[in-house]
Amino acid sequence: MTIMTKPTKEQILGFYTASLQRSLDGYAKLDDKEWAKKTDEWTAREHLALMPATMQAETLPLTKQALAGEKGHVDGFEKRSDTIPFREKMAKSLSDRPVSELLQLMQSTFGEHIQMLQGLSEADLDKPAMSPSWDVPATIRDLFFGAYLFLPGQYQEIRKVNKKKLPHWIEGSTPDQVNYHMARLFHYMPLILRSDKAADVECTYLFTMEGAGGGQWGIAINHGKAVSQDGAPEKHDVEIKTKPESWIDLSTGDLNPITAVMPGPFNKVKLGGNMGMAMKLSEFFSSEG
Repeated sequence: MTIMTKPTKEQILGFYTASLQRSLDGYAKLDDKEWAKKTDEWTAREHLALMPATMQAETLPLTKQALAGEKGHVDGFEKRSDTIPFREKMAKSLSDRPVSELLQLMQSTFGEHIQMLQGLSEADLDKPAMSPSWDVPATIRDLFFGAYLFLPGQYQEIRKVNKKKLPHWIEGSTPDQVNYHMARLFHYMPLILRSDKAADVECTYLFTMEGAGGGQWGIAINHGKAVSQDGAPEKHDVEIKTKPESWIDLSTGDLNPITAVMPGPFNKVKLGGNMGMAMKLSEFFSSEG
């Protein structure tokens, strides 16, 4: 199955709910020692705290404001460059809570967001919305996509130091779940295009994800703006070919991009077309300012 560019409310609800439950089930397998381990500068527990903290302080208010027809506003989060310090501050405010309490808070805050989704129509989902972490306005549908993507993103961060306890997100997904996840990643990327970095850029990227649940997606950058599409674009300047698992590992830092593209037994990513533009991809797209 290939997920449509604009999934229906029922599709969004189904994948979002399943991802929340899968995360909670996985985290229940970890003990206090495992929660204390560090991934980069953060402990696994701090990554856990980030989820309900961000939902409380950022996602729920922005969703409510958009539904009320109000301009999105979060105190202390005025612009894209505020993303990291704001979220660090929010996570720190909860990081001393017991893991059991954080899990309950995660379930209740994400559960509230899912409950909001249940009461919406397709027309509601297409209402305009804005987030300080985006360079362009989008829709309420995109707020739910962003919340969904946050779950596997943090799951992978927590998994970094607990690989024996938690399978890779892709490994534990069905082909339909893989396809939905990859589609949401590529359709979300235009929202986080660094318009300042891509102001003079004209380039079309083709992403070919091989294996079960894979597919092809295109992203065209045109002078500081980007659009995505399902399937291969008619023409492209760069092709990036890999497997969904490797693409996620690249985006989370679990896979070194230099090693990944080098010929040989460890090669996991194949590049075609304009190599210079291929290597600039991470410069153009970032969730932080």
